[in-house]
Amino acid sequence: MTLSNTWRHSLLVLVLASTALLPISSFAEPEKGQLLDRIVATVNDDIILKSELDRQVAETEKDLAARNVHIADLDQLKRKVLDKMIMDKLQMQRIKSRGIQVQDEEVLAQVEDIAKRNNLTVLELRDRLNLSEPDGFQHFRERIRQQMLFQKLRQVEVLDQTQVTEDEINNYLQRQSLIQNNYEYHIGHIMVNLPDSATPAQRDDAKKKAETILKKLEDGEDFSQVAVRYSEGTKALNGGDLGWLTTDQIPTFFTSIVESLKVGQLSGIIRSPIGYHIIKLLGKRDKGSKLIEQYHLYRFILLSDNAQKQAAPPKALVELANNIKSLEDFKKLNKQYSDIPASVNAHGNLGWQTIQQMPLQYAKAIAGVKPKHAAIPFATEQGWIILYLDDKRQQDLNAANKRKQAMETLRLKKANEAYEIWLRRLKDDAIIDINLGKQNDLDNEKADIN
Repeated sequence: MTLSNTWRHSLLVLVLASTALLPISSFAEPEKGQLLDRIVATVNDDIILKSELDRQVAETEKDLAARNVHIADLDQLKRKVLDKMIMDKLQMQRIKSRGIQVQDEEVLAQVEDIAKRNNLTVLELRDRLNLSEPDGFQHFRERIRQQMLFQKLRQVEVLDQTQVTEDEINNYLQRQSLIQNNYEYHIGHIMVNLPDSATPAQRDDAKKKAETILKKLEDGEDFSQVAVRYSEGTKALNGGDLGWLTTDQIPTFFTSIVESLKVGQLSGIIRSPIGYHIIKLLGKRDKGSKLIEQYHLYRFILLSDNAQKQAAPPKALVELANNIKSLEDFKKLNKQYSDIPASVNAHGNLGWQTIQQMPLQYAKAIAGVKPKHAAIPFATEQGWIILYLDDKRQQDLNAANKRKQAMETLRLKKANEAYEIWLRRLKDDAIIDINLGKQNDLDNEKADIN
């Protein structure tokens, strides 16, 4: 039994939407008499092998074919895939230097969520992926881990560094009171990059390229196929699909243009500090108001090497949790277990979270727990975790905490605009040597970027 094309495609689309995952790698046997491997790129101290590139190109071809995107120029696709692999290497190097980590329980929560959305158990998902390719489930987990690491890196390097002033918040709230936009927009995006301090000649060349792309689209060529072939944006290999965005999340330089488009309509060429853009409005829908339930949680970790090996928490530990009837009782755990390093539970106040925001194990643990009570302890790779539910509340996302929401929205908008620039600088600061070789009619192409 193998995965149907429909199932594989729907799973891929879901994974791309939730975690922006790359395709799962597969392995190909080298032909007899063929050079087993060689280096096609060095990225600082790391290397990318031809076999790795070939695997990613093959998987990208499959995924594009599943979306009915035809590849006219394989060499061009290979360049785009290699460029993405280089950016992934650079980001992983940065992740390692910053000490950023993703715990196994976070990956498991994401896997469980994906399985649930596909009406599967985790075991059924594992079996299907392993039938699809050798070690398919393991590759799937590692891709999820990688993309979660990328998200954390973006949080640390871009979002956390983005500042919003009080005046910006006041102006935003004032505009929102005058302009009530209750729509979300599904956006397709094609970008032609401009280098930093671009010369007039470089600007002219980039604009001409954008005009050529726009002409192809106006002549009826498929937007996603054109995006794959020509776009230099981060979503190029996903057909330029930015997903569903609210007005607040759309980059400032094309917000008003998106709002003016009809579904299916193309924009003209949009100039920004980082390049030229072409937008297509793929869809539009009401977002409406939504009441959500939030939980104020506290967490205490009891370190243990064998917690996950036990079928159930120790009886004494369950009794300890059952006797917690207040936040004061919960905080006494720090004194009771003073031998645990303070850093382990330094961030025990998890704040207000929705069920969707918290790991699945946490959501399961607090199900049915009343405020001012602790949940039954559960095992993780670190040890036993006790969650204390301090309170619950219902919030209207479109009405409550408007000032805080305004600040977060403005930070996200600024971060979205800064992300492309940050990636470019990360690449500019790297030492990259590319050698795709004669199979692409490229004789020892090299690019040293310092």
